[in-house]
Amino acid sequence: MPAAPIPDDDNNSSNNTKPDEPAAIPAAWTRLRDMVAARTPADGRTDALYSGLRCYRFSHPIRYEKTQRLTPGVVVVLQGRKTAHLGGDRRSLAYGATQCLVLGAEVACLGTVVEASVAAPYLAIHLDLPPDVLVKSVVALAESGTLRAEPARVTENFTAPVGPEVVEAFARLLLAADDPVDRRTLAPLAVEEIVLRLLRSEAAAAIRSAGAVTKAGARIQTAIAFMRRHLGRPLSVAEIASHVHMSPSHFAHSFREVAGVTPMRCIRDLRLEEARTLMLGAGLRPGDAAARVGFESAAHFNRAFRRRFETTPAEYVRRVQAG
Repeated sequence: MPAAPIPDDDNNSSNNTKPDEPAAIPAAWTRLRDMVAARTPADGRTDALYSGLRCYRFSHPIRYEKTQRLTPGVVVVLQGRKTAHLGGDRRSLAYGATQCLVLGAEVACLGTVVEASVAAPYLAIHLDLPPDVLVKSVVALAESGTLRAEPARVTENFTAPVGPEVVEAFARLLLAADDPVDRRTLAPLAVEEIVLRLLRSEAAAAIRSAGAVTKAGARIQTAIAFMRRHLGRPLSVAEIASHVHMSPSHFAHSFREVAGVTPMRCIRDLRLEEARTLMLGAGLRPGDAAARVGFESAAHFNRAFRRRFETTPAEYVRRVQAG
């Protein structure tokens, strides 16, 4: 559904509406909706230059026939409506404008845009939740005693309303993604804010188990930092587990429970994101970028890249640079 118009400043002053009251919410939603619309010139997926951030536009109802494999993340819908079937769950999760879909773990997703038109296209923004940021944020909140308590029954994937603070943080992230300096300095801060605000909302239980994180969080953080430092060479679960003084089986289980993905999936995604940065920022050719970040072959890199970004590395670079 179309978002409400931006409230007039004079009207706000005449009725003594405070900025933090509900009447101020439509302005934040309208601003982010318009920003996403401006960054999606064509139907489909448009990746931002910042890692893990992408926008969607669809001008008519459509079903994703290809099942996507999604990492922990959040999808905020700004206009239109969508349904999603996640993993082996037979339920259909429906969500629309002013709502979000929270993905608490690695999951297969089959989505359908059910409300969209040329005049009012479906618009959404999707952010992958970086495992290291996620773990650091949960540990910080748990240690401070401000992490939202988990309900008796935890649903890993669910829909919920989105508060204006999260919407405003997404707007700052989109703006920061446009500038090379802001992308390195301010964008990570906006991502941390989004994660922290989600973890202080109903999304906390879906995103991660506080008990699991507080027990293994520091070691998982150390493991991810180790992965980042050694992306250019072969890595095994056993080697990473040994680095953080855990058995391979316990480490693999704890990593999946805390970060939402398996260790090897995390390594692959880190390599893909680093290769993406090298191609876009340093101008490396796909084969050279693949070798730099530790892929065994160009063919393996191309297959993994296509699964994550829905296109070939060369076409991806052309599309992002043209946009």
